[in-house]
Amino acid sequence: MKGNGSGRGAIGTLFSVLALTVACASGTGPKESPQTAGTTNPPPEAAAVPVGSEPSPGCSNGAPNTPGTTDERLTSAGVERSFQLIIPDGYDGTTPLPVVLTLHSLTIDYRVVPAISGLPDMASRYRFIGVSPSGRLNGRIPYWNAAPVTDNYDVQFIGDLLDHLGERLCIDTSKVFSMGMSNGAQLSSLLGCRLPDRFAAIGPIAGVEFHEPCDGRPVPIMAFHGLVDPVVKYEGGGLDGSTIANQNFYRGDLPPDARPAPGVEPSMQQWAEHNGCDPSYQEERISPEVRKREWPGCDAATILYIVDNGGHAWPGKPQPQFEAQFGHGTSDIDATSLLFAFFLG
Repeated sequence: MKGNGSGRGAIGTLFSVLALTVACASGTGPKESPQTAGTTNPPPEAAAVPVGSEPSPGCSNGAPNTPGTTDERLTSAGVERSFQLIIPDGYDGTTPLPVVLTLHSLTIDYRVVPAISGLPDMASRYRFIGVSPSGRLNGRIPYWNAAPVTDNYDVQFIGDLLDHLGERLCIDTSKVFSMGMSNGAQLSSLLGCRLPDRFAAIGPIAGVEFHEPCDGRPVPIMAFHGLVDPVVKYEGGGLDGSTIANQNFYRGDLPPDARPAPGVEPSMQQWAEHNGCDPSYQEERISPEVRKREWPGCDAATILYIVDNGGHAWPGKPQPQFEAQFGHGTSDIDATSLLFAFFLG
């Protein structure tokens, strides 16, 4: 597969709005649309099939870390990588806490992800350690390698990062989760297949994918996608994980096992099969523009929220100034609240 520049316009457009995204997250730019009074979040579903139950080695090292937000570095596969670490108030170094990874979209700086994904609000409702890692950089553009290649350095990085956190901090290894939007959703999806024993559940927003081989245990998944997403297309194509990896890393020399993503519906159907679900889903309308699709009989919960007129957006965190380019963002549901209830409720 040779790079032909496809999707470069979308990448450039995404990068051009990064400064505005940072401004919104820091409170210096246009504000998010507030949640409407009619916002509907259905009762949470508990994630199934927990992994492990042992506290991490860091629970016995006798060196509690100071609560707060720090910018950290870690070398993985010979490359220095960055991540933001958020340790909650009251962390004592002996009580195992859940870990929630928030993975950035293509072009978005990892340091603004906690704010734009609503982690501060979740920290007032749940106790967890927040981790926002960065993909590698292509020039100024941060990206994830979410291609389903055998030797994927970002899968290795996330595994190395979890090892590092487990040694340094007191974490609950049965409660490690990954959520992200777009390119971050694509890597979250890949992590569910490649590191199933490390993650209790995943939450891909505007970028769910399924790729073989995916032979590990069932992994609970709650996904979200707009039906008319112009960037990561519902029916497949656009800036899928392999396309992004090809444009930013492989540059026309994409390995043959880096297949294109099959689209949202076939990906979710494959997740349902992987998770031992009944083949037919059940669907209910949550609001005039949102449907919830759930597969029954699963060994691990398998759920998709579809925004009928939705674009490339984070449900509950609409950015009206982006909608002309990326499509409608709904306020009828809040993906962050739903995911945290799914993960930790």
